[in-house]
Amino acid sequence: MTDGEAAKAEVEALLALVTARYGARLDAQQRDGVRKAIESIVEQARAVRAVRLGNADEPTPDFRAYRADEPAR
Repeated sequence: MTDGEAAKAEVEALLALVTARYGARLDAQQRDGVRKAIESIVEQARAVRAVRLGNADEPTPDFRAYRADEPAR
């Protein structure tokens, strides 16, 4: 299965879940909107999963320069 096919299968599985739970409340236009939202979420999740982190990787520290003449945040 290619990456595109896997993404499409993931979208279809999530859409089937939403349709099973809320399908009676959605019209065709709303289902199309839900499909587009799911496609976007799947695309973003696949991009996040593509970044490999090791056990020693830490978050980037939030650096803020201190100036004595500015109030503390």
